[in-house]
Amino acid sequence: MKNKIVVVEATSTAFGYLEDIRELGYEPVILEAYLPDGYARRTLDKERKVKYSHISYPITIIKEDPDYDMTLREIKALDPLLVIPGGEEGVITGTRLANDLGMVGNSYSNIVNMTRKSLMHQSLKKAGLRHIRGTEVKSREDCLRFLKETGTEDVVLKHDHGAASVGVHLVHGRDELLAAFEQECSADHNMFGEAETRFLLQERIFGTEYIVNMISRDGIPAITSCFRYYKKRMPSGAIIYSGEKSINEPDEKESELIDYALKTVCALGITDGPVHGEYMIDKDGPVLIEANYRVMGGSAPSGWLDRVFGYHETEVILNSMLDKEYHDKFRQRVYRPLRQGYIKDFSSAVDQSISSSGIIPILLGMKSFYSGWVDNAGKTDMLYETKDLETETGCIFMVHDDPEVVKKEFELLVCIEENYPRLLQSDGPFLDPPEDASVITPEVLSVLNEDPEVLAHRIMEYYRDGATGEPVVPEMLLEASPYNRRILELFRNFC
Repeated sequence: MKNKIVVVEATSTAFGYLEDIRELGYEPVILEAYLPDGYARRTLDKERKVKYSHISYPITIIKEDPDYDMTLREIKALDPLLVIPGGEEGVITGTRLANDLGMVGNSYSNIVNMTRKSLMHQSLKKAGLRHIRGTEVKSREDCLRFLKETGTEDVVLKHDHGAASVGVHLVHGRDELLAAFEQECSADHNMFGEAETRFLLQERIFGTEYIVNMISRDGIPAITSCFRYYKKRMPSGAIIYSGEKSINEPDEKESELIDYALKTVCALGITDGPVHGEYMIDKDGPVLIEANYRVMGGSAPSGWLDRVFGYHETEVILNSMLDKEYHDKFRQRVYRPLRQGYIKDFSSAVDQSISSSGIIPILLGMKSFYSGWVDNAGKTDMLYETKDLETETGCIFMVHDDPEVVKKEFELLVCIEENYPRLLQSDGPFLDPPEDASVITPEVLSVLNEDPEVLAHRIMEYYRDGATGEPVVPEMLLEASPYNRRILELFRNFC
C-alpha cells in the first residue's frame, strides 16, 4: 500500500501538511527545494531550521538534486501516493514530479502560466476576464516606452517570477521607475536564487487588496478562505503588509470578487490543487494581481485557521487531493467562517538595535491573542528596515467570538506601532526622560533604566489592581512629556 506523501518545501503554512498527513494515517516526506548559494538560500535555511525544531517524530528529509532526473528517481523509489508543492520554492519541482509520476496535480506544460505573472494576465485576457495592462521590460527604453504608450505615471515594477513582495516597486513617474529598474538590475538573483532577467511593468491599480484561497479538483475550484489586506508605505517608499482581516460576510463587491477569483483559476489552467491568489477591488470591480499553485503563506497556524473557519487550508487541500468526493461536498457548502480573525504584521521603519519589547505583556493580556512572535532581545539584537514579508519584525494571530473585541485589539496594536514604536521594540526606555537632567531623581532613573517588558508588566498589574498604592510611574515622568501621559492612558484603557 502506498503510504508516503511528499511535500516539496514544507515551510510557512505548508508546514501544516506534515501533521495532517500523519493524522490521515500516512507518512510525510519532506523534499527540500534546491536553491543556489546566496541570500535566498540562507533565508530559506533559516526558516527550515525554525520549522524543523517543532518536529518531534522521525521524518525523511530529501534534498533536491540540481539534476532533476536524480531527484525523480529518488522520489519514484519511495512509491509515494501524492507529491504536493508546499512553499513557493516547491511549486515548479512539485508540479513536475507529480506530473511525471502520473499523480493528481497540474500539467507541467502549464507551469509558466502558474508562475510567471506576465503570462497570467495574458491568460486572463484570452479568457475574456479583466486583467492588468503590462509588459516585460529589459531596458530603460522599455520602461519609458510603457509610460508613453499607456499614458500613466503610476506603475508597478516586479520580478516576473517572484513572491513575498520581494523586489516589488510601486513608483510614480520616470525618475522613480528608472531608479527602481536600476536597483533590480543590479541584484544578482531573485528570491528563488535565479539569475533574474525578466521584469514585469504594469499599470498600478488603486483599491482594496484581498487574498482568496481556493482548492481545485478536475478543473472545478472552491473557496477555502478570503482575507482583506492592510498595507502601508514605509519612509523608504516600500509598500509592506500591515495586517489581514478574515472576510466573514462578503458584501456585494466581495461576493463579486469571489466569483471572479473562481473564474481566474480556470483561466490559469490550475485544475487540481491549491490556489493562492491576490486580488484588488477598485471602482471597476475585482482584478487579479497574481496567483500560484500553493497554499497561502504567512505561516498561518492550523489551530488559528480552525477557530476562524472551522477547518484549515492544508487539511482541506490534502483531503480534496486524495478524495474527489470530499471536494465535491466541500465546494457545495456555504462559505461561512465561524469567528473573526485578524493578523497583525509588525515592521521597523529604520535599522535599529533592540534590547527588549514592551508590547509582549500587552499581547499576552489580549483576549483575542492566539499566537505569534515579535523580534526581541531573545531572538536578535538588531532589526533592519522592513521592506517585505521576509523582513517584518513580528506577526500576531488574533481571533475571538466577539468581532468587536478582536477589532479593537487589532486597532490597539496598529496604534502602538504607529504612535509608540519604542513600546513595540527598543534599545532603551519607552518613556521620555525630563529635559532637565538635573531634576532626575533616583526613583525616576530606576524607572527609565528598567527593562521595558518588565516595566510594562508592572504598569498593567498596577491598573488591574485598581490603581491603588504607589504609582509605578512617578508624577515627574508624567509631567516631563505629554507622550508619557498618553502612553500611560493607553495602558489604563487596555487594563
